[in-house]
Amino acid sequence: MSITDSATTLGDFLTGAAYDHSGLVTAMHEYLDGVKREHGLNGFAERAAAAGYGDIVARWKADDKAGPMTEEMLRTLIAQRDLEHFAAQTGLSVPAVVTILAKQLPIVIYKRAHAVDPH
Repeated sequence: MSITDSATTLGDFLTGAAYDHSGLVTAMHEYLDGVKREHGLNGFAERAAAAGYGDIVARWKADDKAGPMTEEMLRTLIAQRDLEHFAAQTGLSVPAVVTILAKQLPIVIYKRAHAVDPH
């Protein structure tokens, strides 16, 4: 682990970044809204299907206990520039963003699929 990685890990630990996802979940909803506007209602699911994760995302939509996802899946489905944008928006490091989203994205997908007023 490099000094930079160590400093990032220490900073995330001291600030509780690995557990603080309030702003990140909001940013994720905004991101998914943008995907929906640009690629249609099922844009994210179609992207997941193209990457070989269609069945997994379908399970997330159906079952709130179907997650979490792996960091590899997350990095396949969400571009690095978007992860960096989330980090800049929230003040979290990119590694913290990836860790949190890997746990929270399946829950967000489920909630969006079952919202009374869908996003």
